[in-house]
Amino acid sequence: MRPHSLLAQLKQRLEAGEWLPGQRMPSIRKLTAAIGCSYHDVVSSYARLVSEGVLTAIPGRGYFVASHTRQTGAVDAPAGMSADPLFKLLQGGQHYTKLGSGWLPPAWRDTELLAKAIRRTARLEQSSLAEYGDIQGYLPMRKQLCVHLKRLTRVDARPSQLLTTLGATQALDLVARLLIKPGDHVFVDEPGNGNLIKLIQLAGGHVVGVRRTQDGPSVEDMKEHLARHKVKAFFCNSTFHNPTGGNISPHNAFNVLRLAVEHDFFVVEDDVYGDFSPGVRQTFAELDNLERVIYIGSFSKCLSASLRVGYIACSAELIEPLTRLKLLTCVAVPAFCERFVNTILSDGTYARHMQDLQQRLVRQQAQTQQLLRARGWQFDITPQGGMFLWVYHPELADLQPFMRRLEQHQVLLMPGSAFAVSRDYQSLARINCTHFSDAVAEHFKV
Repeated sequence: MRPHSLLAQLKQRLEAGEWLPGQRMPSIRKLTAAIGCSYHDVVSSYARLVSEGVLTAIPGRGYFVASHTRQTGAVDAPAGMSADPLFKLLQGGQHYTKLGSGWLPPAWRDTELLAKAIRRTARLEQSSLAEYGDIQGYLPMRKQLCVHLKRLTRVDARPSQLLTTLGATQALDLVARLLIKPGDHVFVDEPGNGNLIKLIQLAGGHVVGVRRTQDGPSVEDMKEHLARHKVKAFFCNSTFHNPTGGNISPHNAFNVLRLAVEHDFFVVEDDVYGDFSPGVRQTFAELDNLERVIYIGSFSKCLSASLRVGYIACSAELIEPLTRLKLLTCVAVPAFCERFVNTILSDGTYARHMQDLQQRLVRQQAQTQQLLRARGWQFDITPQGGMFLWVYHPELADLQPFMRRLEQHQVLLMPGSAFAVSRDYQSLARINCTHFSDAVAEHFKV
């Protein structure tokens, strides 16, 4: 029996009341003989239960069920958070199908390939396990990132123009803190990243939603607002936009940048899903070469949600104030994680991993779209890859009742309202096609 299997079994028996609070647990030797597992497995499981507060260890006497314990699987949500759709997705157990999530399912990650790279990095970079790391980012990795950007986006950057971050969220937060002052008008995609909207509001910015179209952000919406107000920045997804899955066209990117020059605002390009593209995609940064564009990327979406390595590429003048902000808000950096990313970029592991992932996403998108269309669902933007679909059904003016029914079947969606600034998206929802299947499709019959 594996240690995690024994731990799960002990938790189930405790929750069932087989051992009551204050009662002594079987000795290690007795439990080993009764279950037929190893001595080490029992010691590890008991130690884990002690660390979780389920058991208490008394030297010379053994292990006892804690007097004031709760079910080991219970999670207390902070007041007011339990209804938040993102919180529910993050905190939902493994029995849920997280159809509205923004990440890949565990089965889509080549964990063995990554584990080999982690072991290789650990052998070569042992000191990084205890180091604080370079606040601007591990220099060899920044050099590799320059090669990576040149190959995939044609952006010509120098290592001095890059700053690593704890994922794209910290990158967006740092840029928002630097650029936005209370009262500043800030463009964002609408629908768009709900967390980003809150970050801009936290910095005191006035958020203005720019309608997302098949070709990218609506230039007409931008012109209409710019005729009346000064705008400080435009935060935009360029590739496989969240939540519609669309890309920007060259013509659209050129027109947006022309407005940015005419009206003197920054374009903050959040290209966190860009590496999912099987070909070279259009970016704002390529047209501008990081003069007015601040480019943000991340490896968390492609590799692991727990691998918090993102980066900012921008003009050299902005790196120093951004680095100062990073130093102020986050002294330590994930030195080992950055060395791991450097390893997989330099030895080709990342490129091989992404090539397989890109082709799989293209197939899964096509299959998900086919299954949804067969059940009457529609989408105005038809992605050719990536994770997302922005869907609606002509017979459902409000998706809330439908989503409540899905939740009863352990399927969680992300409602359209989570991506809104001022528009009404109650009839829409984001679907992550990597979590879609024939079994899930059965719940989408209307």
